[in-house]
Amino acid sequence: MEKNRLRIYPDGIEGFVEKDITILEGLEKLGIKLETLCGGAGWCGQCIVKITGTASDISSNEKNLIPDQMLKEGYRLACQAIIKGNIDIEIPPQTRLYANQILTSGIVLEKAKINPAVKTSRISLPIPNLEDQRADLERLEDIIGSKISVSNLDVLRKIPIILRENNFNIEAVLYENELIDIRKTDNKPLYGIAVDIGTTTIVVYLLDLTKGEVDVASSMNPQAKRGADVISRIDYSSKGGLQELKDLVLSEINLLIEELCSRNGIEPTDIYDITVVGNTTMIHLFLGVPPSYIAVSPYIPAFTRSLLFDAVQLGIQINPKGKCYILPNISGYVGADTIGVVLSTRLYKGDGVKLALDIGTNGEMILKDGEKLFACSTAAGPAFEGANITYGMRGAKGAIDHVNIDNGEINIHVIGDIQPIGICGSGLLDAIAVMIELGILDDTGRIKYPEGKFIKDLVRKGENGLEFVLKANGGEIPINQRDVRELQLAKSAIRAGIEILLEETGREYSDIDTVYLAGAFGTYLDPESAVKIGLLPPLPISRIYSVGNAAGEGAKLALLDKDMRRTAEEVSRKISYIELSSRKDFQEKFMEFMYFEIKR
Repeated sequence: MEKNRLRIYPDGIEGFVEKDITILEGLEKLGIKLETLCGGAGWCGQCIVKITGTASDISSNEKNLIPDQMLKEGYRLACQAIIKGNIDIEIPPQTRLYANQILTSGIVLEKAKINPAVKTSRISLPIPNLEDQRADLERLEDIIGSKISVSNLDVLRKIPIILRENNFNIEAVLYENELIDIRKTDNKPLYGIAVDIGTTTIVVYLLDLTKGEVDVASSMNPQAKRGADVISRIDYSSKGGLQELKDLVLSEINLLIEELCSRNGIEPTDIYDITVVGNTTMIHLFLGVPPSYIAVSPYIPAFTRSLLFDAVQLGIQINPKGKCYILPNISGYVGADTIGVVLSTRLYKGDGVKLALDIGTNGEMILKDGEKLFACSTAAGPAFEGANITYGMRGAKGAIDHVNIDNGEINIHVIGDIQPIGICGSGLLDAIAVMIELGILDDTGRIKYPEGKFIKDLVRKGENGLEFVLKANGGEIPINQRDVRELQLAKSAIRAGIEILLEETGREYSDIDTVYLAGAFGTYLDPESAVKIGLLPPLPISRIYSVGNAAGEGAKLALLDKDMRRTAEEVSRKISYIELSSRKDFQEKFMEFMYFEIKR
């Protein structure tokens, strides 16, 4: 097979890869990962590189996403350009995959009750004799005081041996009323794992089932190389990639469990219970269940109810007799992660009107009105994740994450306090709010020169029209008209979804007592900016709360308190799901909220 040489700058790496693969694939073979929010589909524009050498002709996607001047200078999309000969590749800073900020903590409004599904019972049994010939299992039941089941044959085989090796003084490990293990009384703690499988990240929590949280580990979801959004991954899975996607997420979870065990001096066999949340597609992929029909009307998942498996059946490397509980989903596009948000915020309790939002590529939202719960999901697009933005990136070192005006000056914060290489979702949100405040945007979102403003020199004519330039730490990041339009599309989708929920309940903005913002974007955004650009309704900022990784907190609650599993199942059945794609009024509201409200 013919091979070609790739030289990568400024890394100084050189290697040989086969011909007729993409530059992206070639770089991966040499151990270099790039930002590919679309998984190499060619629509996000994140994997831009500068090349010298022989590659395929420029694709239509590249012509749409790369300015003409940059194309002339040799810039290409690594996922589109096919290697046809030896190539020198220069990788710009914003293209590289950096360590992202991963949100692991969340706010729980009430302290968790410790009442796990898995418990131990120390038992001292009377020794059998000719007058007492009860079977070993019957003897155990009589001491425990209730009927117990045994579904694992290995456990049944252990019973007579462990009892006699330990003079009938043992410890029974029970999952509800099922005997899942029998062991000597060594006072070892019982541990559990709570897992939040996000589209972008994976967070794994280690908990002592008698005390609470011990530690947490997290990583980027490795499935992202096959697409940053659920639709891309559903498409990949339907083309033969289901097993690969399942293996990727399972391997990463097992690595995180191994890391937690090593850090805390415990064995995987000390872990007996796992709870899992994630959106509906992520749960299907985790289980290896085809998610294909979620992506096409009428958007039907294989299941929505809660599920319980033996962990060994799923390939999770904990005690082979441990259990794995999957929290219920609501619909094809509102998943167990949203149920986790409902649990951790206690959204299902009390009176009044409360709104919970988890904003990302998709926006899931739930409105509570008294005893009623309504949910919907809207495709916000990837702008909040930094995709389709000229210098967009995730929240990593070098990203502008906040912009505001203070005493007549524009303040810009860069993660890591270094020269900026891009801007993430929260920074873009702030920047648009600042542009509105300074008169740089009109109500349609068109960029214009401000009149008599102190920042007039920061609005300049770029290759594709006017752009607003953010300057910080010796660097500059421009925001152009296309970037503004991408943000408008994203914010309009979210706001239209909120409007539909309010309309469904006959409520007004002023009726909303509390808004909970969950997830990474919801945590890092400035609520004032969100209201100013119209992403959120015009509410007092005092009613808006960021609750962090509320989905992960919900998984932890379900791990520590088995009653929360019952609550999750009850709540999931009570929620009325609203499918927005079939509603004409959603499209009307979407167009309405494309506009900005400019106060003159």
